[in-house]
Amino acid sequence: MMSVMHDDLPKQVKAVLRELAGKAHEKALTQVLSQLDGDFQAWRKGEITPFELAQRIHLFHQGPDRQIHLRYTRSVDLEFLVVQSVREGFLDREEIPADVMPYLESAFALFRDAE
Repeated sequence: MMSVMHDDLPKQVKAVLRELAGKAHEKALTQVLSQLDGDFQAWRKGEITPFELAQRIHLFHQGPDRQIHLRYTRSVDLEFLVVQSVREGFLDREEIPADVMPYLESAFALFRDAE
């Protein structure tokens, strides 16, 4: 099993991991935005007031939106971020190129060992 520190990753591997993290970020954000979309639909139907909608938007921004933003923009460990995104269903393992997979083996192993 190959164990590589993030700083030692080849430039092309880092680029692929950043791209994968970007895809996962988009999928995570899409998931929580679809929940917020339900609030907009309820507002349009008159089921909630504009003030309630504004409060839900505020809570969304302070909660899920902020958590996702921080997770995907401040992560210093791309390997774990990508592996965690696979485990949470935001990425498919098959999306990871075969030549990049060896750099993720130790992260996958750590998650397996923690179960």
